[in-house]
Formats: sequence, structure tokens, C-alpha cells
Amino acid sequence: MGILNEMFGDGDSGQLAPPAGELLAEGEYESRSDEILKGYKVYQKKYVFTSLIWKMLLVALAVTSSVMMIITSEDPMLPAMCLLISISVGIWFVSTPVSNRKKLMRGLDAMEGTKYKAEFFTDKIKISTPIEKNVETEQKKQEQAEQTEKSEQSEADIALDGENEEIPATVIHLDSPIVDITDKEDMFILVVKKAYVFIIPKRTFTEDECQRIREKLSAIMGIRYKLS
Repeated sequence: MGILNEMFGDGDSGQLAPPAGELLAEGEYESRSDEILKGYKVYQKKYVFTSLIWKMLLVALAVTSSVMMIITSEDPMLPAMCLLISISVGIWFVSTPVSNRKKLMRGLDAMEGTKYKAEFFTDKIKISTPIEKNVETEQKKQEQAEQTEKSEQSEADIALDGENEEIPATVIHLDSPIVDITDKEDMFILVVKKAYVFIIPKRTFTEDECQRIREKLSAIMGIRYKLS
């Protein structure tokens, strides 16, 4: 979840934090493969395939120009190289979204059932993985607290502390022009730089919370908040 921490901040930069926005809704949910695939299809249709059409038109123009140059040029070597480069670029344009989808499919099993916490504010959206506390961990922590006479931690203590470190949250600032939200009937689809996509199911929120999110963020983000 920390893939965008440096770009959008995780709250630990050491600088003075801006005033916190109004909390609109928060909730926890488990990742589901069918929801991820459904949201990813919407993302590909809106951003990837639309962009791919324009890219392939440019490739077709370059290929056509190269073929015409081969026919009319006395030395076809350079036009032939241009033709090969154009075809290679076209293949790369087509293979990239296919490769990304395959990577997603391979990772779905690992993502299945992962718990996340989503918090919607008027100025940002925070996505984190809450830490589950269990009886055994709490008992070990209590035993450590009772051993106050020890001046140094043992290796086992240090290892236990490492297990309880919180994974940094991903904070997406909504005032950035590279952030879009697609509001579907059953999910919110967050897209950053038209390259990173986050899928948050609406089942984690009440109807009133979803309505509050829609009213506030559509007014704040304008055309970057898309109802679908």
C-alpha cells in the first residue's frame, strides 16, 4: 500500500501537516477478486483503451509514411528501419495493458481476503491495512512490560516489535489534478496519473455516507469526479 507514499505523502514526512479535512466516511472491507476485476475493467475502458486508440492511430500513420517512403525512396534502408521501429512500438503499446492485466490476475489470489480501511475526507482519501490484535500478541506485550528491570531488549523482543509495526498508509490528496474518481453503483474507482487504480467497494459504507461522499467530492473535484 505504500507505492504512492512518496508522491502523495503518508503523514510521516517531518514537515508541518496541512489542516485535516472533514471526515466524510470510514469503513473496513475485505478484498474480493470479482470486485477488483470489475473495477479494473472500468479503469481499462475509460483510460487504457481510449489512450490506446490514439496511440495506435499514430502508429498507423507512422507505418503508412514509412511504407510510402520505401516505395518512393532510392535508398529504402532508413524507411525500412522506421517501419520496423513503428511496428515494434505498436506491439509494445498493445502488449503493455495485456501484460498488466496478467500481472493482476496472478496477484488476485494473494489479494483475496486482505483487509483494508478506507477513510474519505474532503481533501484526501486514506487507504490502510489495519493491524489485527490477538490474545497471544497482547499476552507477550504484557509480559514484556512486566520485565522492566531489563535495561536492554533481547533479539526476540526486537523481532516482536517489528511484527507490530504499522504498514504505512497510502494518502491520496484530492486537490491534485492527476487524481480522478469514478463513482459506480457499487464501488469507488480512484485513478492516479491514469496509471494507478484503487478500488473501494461501497458495501463498506452506509447509503447516507455514500451520498455525503458524492455531494462533497463532486463539488470539490468538479469534472474529475465522474458519475457512472
